[in-house]
Amino acid sequence: MAGNDTRGRTPLSLVGQEPDIPFYTRQAAEHGGPVLVLGAANGRVAWALAGAGLSVLGVDPSERMVQAAEELRSSEPPEVAARVRFLHADPRSLRLPERFPVVLAPQHALGMMGSQEDLEAFLSTVRHHLEPEGIFVYDVLNPPPEPTALREDEEPGAGLEPRRPVFAFHLRERRQPGAPLGIRRLKLRPFTAEELDAAMKACGLMPRERYGRFDGKPFDPEDTRHIGVVEG
Repeated sequence: MAGNDTRGRTPLSLVGQEPDIPFYTRQAAEHGGPVLVLGAANGRVAWALAGAGLSVLGVDPSERMVQAAEELRSSEPPEVAARVRFLHADPRSLRLPERFPVVLAPQHALGMMGSQEDLEAFLSTVRHHLEPEGIFVYDVLNPPPEPTALREDEEPGAGLEPRRPVFAFHLRERRQPGAPLGIRRLKLRPFTAEELDAAMKACGLMPRERYGRFDGKPFDPEDTRHIGVVEG
């Protein structure tokens, strides 16, 4: 279950209780705003950044999530509310005239990409919007390890570690008659570090740091997620 955010609200979050908000806030504050959040979901990260004094543009492909993010506006101080904009758009094809020193994909937003082609389209959007020497920061699910092979002298099941379940989040939205088809069902996809590195390099991005937790623990292939800092 997701915990309360920095203002005491219980968010509709895809992230567990790890301290993602301080991590993303620290990364963004070191480079300054404005910050582009791709896959902003209900705005939890975007509003936290605005509360820390940063200007933020949150983008999400789900109209429902953008509405949920906007619903929080009335509970924010006017000076914080003025620092945040939300946009309903597909991160794969987004092309704005603005450039940003920081682009974020929090809460497993990369996992919305169902194929390698979609992933590279998302990363091309990141590259397009990054200022020179800007950074891209993300977290995404890491695939569970493959079962360990049995030795000849082992009984079936003796050498196998139980597979960790892959977290999946399903999103359904009502579609008005005659309206274009939006996101109807979403299952978050895990990506290996190697898959991400190859896609990023193909899009002109350079992986710089990778962690297994938001407290800065170095990444291990056994970790359930990986968190990266990438240079444009």
